[in-house]
Amino acid sequence: MKIRKARQILKSFADDNRIRIISLLNKEPLNVTELCDIIGTAQSNMSKHLARLRLTGVVRDKREGFNVYYKLTQPGNKDLSRFVSKIVQSLSRIEVTRHDLDKLRKIKGNRQEQLNKKKEVKNG
Repeated sequence: MKIRKARQILKSFADDNRIRIISLLNKEPLNVTELCDIIGTAQSNMSKHLARLRLTGVVRDKREGFNVYYKLTQPGNKDLSRFVSKIVQSLSRIEVTRHDLDKLRKIKGNRQEQLNKKKEVKNG
C-alpha cells in the first residue's frame, strides 16, 4: 500500500460522523435517510461525508429503485483490506457506535414492516 492511500483513508476516519457511518455500514448497506435518522444529521451534511468516503474508496454506492444504498468496500489490496478491517473492528467498542447499532436494529425492523405491508397490498 502506498503512503498516500493510507493517509487518505486515515483522513476519512478523522471525523466523528464518518467514524459512525463506517461502523454502521460495516453491519449492512444503508441509504442516506436511514443514516441521517441514526446519526441525527442533515441530509446535506451526510451527503458530504459519504462523498468523502466514496472518493477515498472506503464506501461505494448502489442504486435500488429510488434509493441509493451505501456499503463498505472490500479493498483488492490485502494490506489495505487488513488496515481498514482493524480500524472498523475497533470502532465497535466505542459507546456512541453501540448506540447507533441499537438504532440500526430498530430501522431494520421498520424496513421489514414496510416491505411486509407492500407485499400485503400487492397480494391483497
